Formats: sequence, C-alpha cells, structure tokens
Amino acid sequence: MSPGVVFGLSALLLAVSVVSFVFFIKINRKNKLEFDKKLKRYNQDMEIIRQQEESKIKEEQKKEQKKIKESQQIRPPVDRTEYYPRRVQFMSPSGASYDVPLQDSFTIGKNPNCDLCVKDPSVGAMHCKILYSEGKYLIQDLGSGIGTYFDGILIPANSVQEIRTGVLQFGKVTFFVTIDSE
Repeated sequence: MSPGVVFGLSALLLAVSVVSFVFFIKINRKNKLEFDKKLKRYNQDMEIIRQQEESKIKEEQKKEQKKIKESQQIRPPVDRTEYYPRRVQFMSPSGASYDVPLQDSFTIGKNPNCDLCVKDPSVGAMHCKILYSEGKYLIQDLGSGIGTYFDGILIPANSVQEIRTGVLQFGKVTFFVTIDSE
C-alpha cells in the first residue's frame, strides 16, 4: 500500500471516529437532559410525599396530645353540698377548683368510681381517701405504691393521718386543699 492510500484510510477512519464521537456526545447530552428532567420530577414528587407524611405525623401528634390532655383532665365531683354541710375544696395549679361535699369519706384516684376522678397515669386507681371522724379530717393512702404526700410529708401506705388546709400531692398531681371548719 502506498503512503497516500494509508494516509487517506487513516483520515477516513479519523473522520468516522470524530463523527461517531460527536453523535455519541449528542445522544448522551439528550439522554442526560431527559434523565435530569426525570430526576427533577422524581425529587419534586418525593418532596410532596415527604411533606404529606410530615403533615400526617403532625396531625397524629396533635390528636395524641389532645387525647392525652383530655385523659389527664380532672372530672369534677358531683355537687352534693345541699346534703352534706362539710366540704373540702381542691384547687389545681391550673386554677381549677373542686368543692367536694363530705359526709364520712370520699376517695381520690383515676378509677371513674372515685368521688374525685383524676385521670393521670401517675395516680393510682383508688389512690387515697379523705375521712371525717370525730371532728377531724383524716387522709389515708390506699396502698397506691407511689405514695401520698400532705404538706411534703409521706403518708405511709394504709395508715391514717390528720390533715388541715395544705398541699396534697400524689404522683404528678398537686392540689391545694382547703378544709371548711364547721
């Protein structure tokens, strides 16, 4: 083969290579642009889904917090002041006040059958009892497990202690107790 033919074939091969490379670049650029568009749409869709999920989680958290708040509400006792002249007043730190008429005794706990129902997980089902006997007001812890405190002093389980106006605490619940004198 003559050098001119070799040079011509080499030039032709180089030209085909350059054209193929340019064609390949154009195809890749087109594919890259399509891929970038698809990736952008995918990312936008994923952002929308993430926002929807966050919104659902926030709604569920609000519902759960509302449910917890409602479950921790204190059910006021039935008003029986016309039948029983003695009464004990409970005031929560939030300012809610509950007057509880007292004949001989009443119970406090999270059981709905208690005279003063406190829906808080830290309170025992039948946590304590306030009694009136021989002109004295007494408190008895009903074996609550976490204890009942009056003016910062622990009332031993199943024992009875005289009380006057002061601070009653059990679990995470605190009341200021006012006892009417007769």
